[in-house]
Amino acid sequence: MAPVDHIYIPDDCWQIMLTHVSEGVPEEACGLLGGIIREDRYQAIEAIPTVNILHSTERYQVAPQEQLQAFVHFEAQSLELVAIYHSHPRGPEAPSPTDIAEAYYPETVYLIWSSQGVEWKCRGFLIQRGQVREIKVFRVTLA
Repeated sequence: MAPVDHIYIPDDCWQIMLTHVSEGVPEEACGLLGGIIREDRYQAIEAIPTVNILHSTERYQVAPQEQLQAFVHFEAQSLELVAIYHSHPRGPEAPSPTDIAEAYYPETVYLIWSSQGVEWKCRGFLIQRGQVREIKVFRVTLA
């Protein structure tokens, strides 16, 4: 079986994340996406913005109580944690050394939203044992 190399994100989740990262500037914003992991792709279903308890422009940490509540909610909906998103308001467009060192969920996509004062971009990465592999991110409209 080929490795999973893409994630589908519905418009509503995309907009929730985009609004959250835009409003969080200058701090890094962060949140979680629940969905389904299939043999060939990740499918996001729901986005949950969370508080970055570090209130930092260069690092993030999801508020533990919010993370627990999101995990309980996802489990109740039969969803899995498919992605963790955070922003790099001043770049870079890829995981930082800190992001790589603190990537504790190897089967989860790490979405990085970046902006250098212009339009926001979203890129996806799998980070496993210190190795980074980019995956394709598709914004989709659900019927």
